[in-house]
Amino acid sequence: MIDCVSTSETSMEPTPAASLWRGRLALLAGIILIGLNARIMVAVVSPIISIIIEELPLTHGHQELIGWAAPAVFAIMGILAPPLGRRYGLEAMMVVCLGISALGEIARALATTPNQFIWWTIPALAGAGIGNVLVPPLIRKYFPDQVPVVTSIYTLFAMISAALPPLFILNIAQATGWRFSVGVWGAAGLLGFLPWMVIIFSSSRSGHRISAIKRRLDPRTVVERPPRLGVPIWKTKVAWAMTTVFVVNSLIAYTMFAWLPHVLTEAGISQTSAAMYLAIFAIAPLPGAFITPILAARLKHGWILPVVFSVAYAISMTFLAFWPAFLTLAWILLSRIGDSFFPYIMTMINLRTRTTHGSMAMSGFVQFFGYSLASIGPIGFGILYTATGTWQVPMTAILVLLPIQFVAGMIVARAVPVDV
Repeated sequence: MIDCVSTSETSMEPTPAASLWRGRLALLAGIILIGLNARIMVAVVSPIISIIIEELPLTHGHQELIGWAAPAVFAIMGILAPPLGRRYGLEAMMVVCLGISALGEIARALATTPNQFIWWTIPALAGAGIGNVLVPPLIRKYFPDQVPVVTSIYTLFAMISAALPPLFILNIAQATGWRFSVGVWGAAGLLGFLPWMVIIFSSSRSGHRISAIKRRLDPRTVVERPPRLGVPIWKTKVAWAMTTVFVVNSLIAYTMFAWLPHVLTEAGISQTSAAMYLAIFAIAPLPGAFITPILAARLKHGWILPVVFSVAYAISMTFLAFWPAFLTLAWILLSRIGDSFFPYIMTMINLRTRTTHGSMAMSGFVQFFGYSLASIGPIGFGILYTATGTWQVPMTAILVLLPIQFVAGMIVARAVPVDV
């Protein structure tokens, strides 16, 4: 006999009058720990690469491949995560993504060859990529009355996950060796199991939820898709506008993480100072990550945010392109205001859709195309520098993209929610 399971079978929609915390503390803790796992595996390698290559002969090609793998794997998860979430349920997929990520992080710490290190980097990134895509619909499902607040908490911890390794990992590696300093971050994934186990097994609906998960795991079970309420997502202007904003923002982030120290040192800044500026580049978005989702939901004139972010990017990137050694700290900090486009889009994924299914579809669409195109950034930046011998040309290429991002941001700000 073939069972049929609705995609909303494990839902637990709270009423609008429900307290933000009552009955949802475990869910909030689970979302926080997914955020804390979102970027760690991206940031742990580059600060200690000189220590790793003393034991593993990672070439420049290997290092470029590791850097390119993050947006590439995240893009693939943009395709795979939505159908997996529909098939097996959001709660079960949270357990899977945390487990895969922790396994990859610990296993690559045990790698004995460069190829093993690279291969185990893929599941570490894949687990985080699944979480990236499924957290917005998860917030929509369990916190429909507090989307901006919970999104701000999630994006804050996602930013913290990128900022923590540059602050501590070098000291840990010098004290304990690179293997422990890489593998220890897998603890974030293992710790993340706890609240999701509580959610699945200890709630008042645990029996219903567990039986639903068991039926979903049965290959004979057919999972019904919710009826399509509106137009296909790829036909909506707001989906392409959000994707454009996300592409440019991700391209800037991954490119600067890879090349900013080189740009600064060639301008006469010491390697120590360049490393410090990169750490600030990673840490400084934290206030914007927390404030932006709340402002996006509450500002009467929402178009103000894309204007502020775009102006901040334009000024900071212009000075970093042509006068990088002049007031460097000021331009680094100003660029991080521009990076608030990331929490802005993560919030708008829910504010510009009407259902959990629509949020899942929008999240997968935006992140697939966003990360796919953003992966070109670090490689293209390096090619332009090699071809011209100056950093000003690739930095100017980034400046050319900013007006496009601004226009797309204004479209998102003025759009109405869509049914997809």
